[in-house]
Amino acid sequence: MKTRKKTAIVLSIMVSAFTFLPVSLQYRVDASQAYQQVASAAGTVTAQDVHLRTGPNTKFESLCKLKKGQKLTVMGKLGDWYAVYDSGNGNVGAVSSKYFKVTQQKKAEAKPKQTETAKKTVKTAAPKTVAAKVIDVSPDEKNMLDMVNKARKEEGLSPLVFDEGLLELARMKATDMKNNNYFSHTSSYYGTPFDMMKKYGVKFSVAGENLAGNQSMEKALTAWLKESGNNLYNKDFTHTGIGVVESPTYGKLFVEMFMKK
Repeated sequence: MKTRKKTAIVLSIMVSAFTFLPVSLQYRVDASQAYQQVASAAGTVTAQDVHLRTGPNTKFESLCKLKKGQKLTVMGKLGDWYAVYDSGNGNVGAVSSKYFKVTQQKKAEAKPKQTETAKKTVKTAAPKTVAAKVIDVSPDEKNMLDMVNKARKEEGLSPLVFDEGLLELARMKATDMKNNNYFSHTSSYYGTPFDMMKKYGVKFSVAGENLAGNQSMEKALTAWLKESGNNLYNKDFTHTGIGVVESPTYGKLFVEMFMKK
């Protein structure tokens, strides 16, 4: 009877106002360019064989060539380039505005205000004391956060805190990878981690994701820390969510999502 060989594997990805990443590669561009949030959710390629690049100018490497009429998800704009996501192959990159048309969203129609003739008496309620919400986490999730924050403290960085929404997404992603037998930042159901956050209403200005498959939590963390430009040492991140599930292939699957609100 053949024994399945267990392997250890790790990936990380981040997207921000000045970063475009295909899988685990990271490129930073001139921060003097103003990043703009784009209201539209999609856009169309207007020419044949347009390069999808790893950064917002022609000096950056081409990830692939886009076809005329191809639809892409718009994430933002930097100068004359759009930050886009290609759901067909999972690439996150930049495309020139010369060859890309953004699809404008329709403006919501303003509803006419109703005129009230009766006067209302406004009562001022006394302020209520709201207790801090306790987030329920597993021992593995807590232990991983403790180790992550210990590593950050050694670098003089502020500790991360759990975000309830992000915690739930990390658990969902870990379970999805196990059930559908894949190891990737892009899920066939949820899309990229950034798609997932937007879909479930988790708002962020900067976000990232780490993945690891290992029998040991300590070894998974060590693998993350060895990566160049790893998300654990990113000073911008303030919140995190961690998902850990048992895996017949790796021993355990670890998903950590990061963000700054």
